[in-house]
Amino acid sequence: MTEKDLIKNIMHKLAKIDARMAKQDDLDDLHEQLFEQDELLKGLQDSIQELKVNFEMKYAESINSEDVLLRSVLDRQST
Repeated sequence: MTEKDLIKNIMHKLAKIDARMAKQDDLDDLHEQLFEQDELLKGLQDSIQELKVNFEMKYAESINSEDVLLRSVLDRQST
């Protein structure tokens, strides 16, 4: 193997290593983005849970108000 062939071989292997390193960098970026998305989704999930609880409370208040109103109307009719 000549010196020129050896240099070509080394350059080829270095190019492969460089390509793998670029892929690893891409994976690191992707991992970071996925982590950020996960954090955002957790925040969104918490907000949805708060909204659900708030909706359930308002629904219960509405049902109670309707019940009180209905009883008031029925009491007036019976007197």
